[in-house]
Amino acid sequence: MLFANKINKFRTIALLMIFVGMGIMYLGFIWPAAMMLFFILGLLGVGSSVSIYFWVGILSTQALQVECPECGRITKILGKMDQCMYCRAHLTMDRSLATESTTPESPDQDSQ
Repeated sequence: MLFANKINKFRTIALLMIFVGMGIMYLGFIWPAAMMLFFILGLLGVGSSVSIYFWVGILSTQALQVECPECGRITKILGKMDQCMYCRAHLTMDRSLATESTTPESPDQDSQ
């Protein structure tokens, strides 16, 4: 579920940037002569992560909410194609990219 759709991918990248920024800050304790440099680089990583979280929050409020045909839950779509947040089914709003349904046809009731 970590990389289920575009919104979650952006959130995961932002979370990783926080951890990388904190790790860079901790490197300053290993080399005290360059502590200020590592602190500034770490703050840049954490600050850029905050800006990505802000941007994803704005995108999330503008995303189209649809019901997933596979699991029946409400999910958000960014762009023309995305995946369901829950079951990772591929969803699209563009008819030219859509595939045909693969559900089997039901047998006729009259043939019995």
